[in-house]
Amino acid sequence: MKQLKPMLIVFLLAVLMIMTACSGNNGGDTPEVQTPEPEAPVVTQPAEEPEPAAPDLGGREIRISHWWDATPAGDSEADELARERIKKVEEKYNVKIKYLNTEYWSTSEKLSSSVMANDPFAEIVRLPDGFIWGLMNGGFLMPLEDYLKDTRVAQDVIDSMRFGGEHVYGLESWYNPNDSGMFYNKRIFKEAGLEDPQQLMDKDNWNWTTMLDAAKKLTVDNNGDGKVDQHGLAGAHYVISELLIASNGGRIFDETTKKVVFDSPQAIEALNFEYDLYNTHKVIKENEGNDWEDPAKYFAEGKIAMYPGGIWEIEGRLTDKMQDEWGYVYFPKSPSSSSYSDPIGQTASYVIPKGVKDAEVIVKIWEELQDFDNWESNRQLSLENVLPDETSIANAMNEEGKVQRVFGGRFGGLGVKDQLDSVTGKFVKGEITPSTGVAQVIGPAQAAADKVLSGEIEEKKE
Repeated sequence: MKQLKPMLIVFLLAVLMIMTACSGNNGGDTPEVQTPEPEAPVVTQPAEEPEPAAPDLGGREIRISHWWDATPAGDSEADELARERIKKVEEKYNVKIKYLNTEYWSTSEKLSSSVMANDPFAEIVRLPDGFIWGLMNGGFLMPLEDYLKDTRVAQDVIDSMRFGGEHVYGLESWYNPNDSGMFYNKRIFKEAGLEDPQQLMDKDNWNWTTMLDAAKKLTVDNNGDGKVDQHGLAGAHYVISELLIASNGGRIFDETTKKVVFDSPQAIEALNFEYDLYNTHKVIKENEGNDWEDPAKYFAEGKIAMYPGGIWEIEGRLTDKMQDEWGYVYFPKSPSSSSYSDPIGQTASYVIPKGVKDAEVIVKIWEELQDFDNWESNRQLSLENVLPDETSIANAMNEEGKVQRVFGGRFGGLGVKDQLDSVTGKFVKGEITPSTGVAQVIGPAQAAADKVLSGEIEEKKE
């Protein structure tokens, strides 16, 4: 027998030792084989692409025109935030923001003449829709839809800036969820033992019928001298007509068709109701020479129960003047409406004159100057400063979504409402019926609108 090599002997001994150890482990059971866990794969995050460098406009001055001085004064938190946004924009685009204070009636002519001279007087101009119609149709404004494809502006706001046409001509950050409704005197309702408008709204029973019922019961002679000294309602006839028509699903002007439509069945029904409020039911207090100032004054003095108006007028006309507790609700529904309505009859927006260079960048600059992140909280704070209670604030914020903004019916600057107001001013006194009056002015109203829509620029008024 051949002698085993030393290395082979070592190998066999090692094998023998391993087998002996295994046979004595756990009573001879086969040991569990431990399989090493696979290592987790390393996931490599793709590197974030750097944001493209903003266009460098070479220190150019970006002029923004208002009919007031819109330069942030820095005396409030909102102004400080505005200053910060301006600084960021100036650094990002290498520009200098300058605010122009352009006289209201001169703005339209200044824009059109500077465009014709190929030297727009400002890059961004704030205009009421009364000027926009003529400038838009005269070819003085830049279409903007191609520059709003990646924007924080809501689509319904963008669409409203088409003014019923194909192209977007205006820039607006957002619309408040509600701007007009009904103020009511809580004391008067409580003393009469009546459900007030908020209680009726909570029951989904706040409509023309319940408003009229309350107005009748609250139009009374309190001191027994034979004369009514408290009325259910007060207001300007031209405000009431607008709100009633909208609440009944009607419009005064149709932006899409460019037609005057206050002769529609919905509008006529609303105007007939207004006529009856004045002449049949006699629940609206007669104004004493000033249709605009008197109604708010009567409400502040506690002489009327309900006053339809805009939230924007509270600070100057009701704050610190109210003698009683009061509240704010939506304007009542008509019998045929399923929701409350708040019409946008006229607006203002920013435009970019034709010929402005780098219009796409200008749109981005405008957008980055807007306070999109805080507008709702700013709105809430402003309402807390003027409205009397949490429920009224919730209504103004439209927290429950009960009121619908009515788009597509702006008439500002077209001369349309002037014609309608001449009629309502007469039937307030019972001098003419709505149907007869409307028939007399519908033609002149359309002619006035056509004149503006043809591109004629309204001349400066003294």
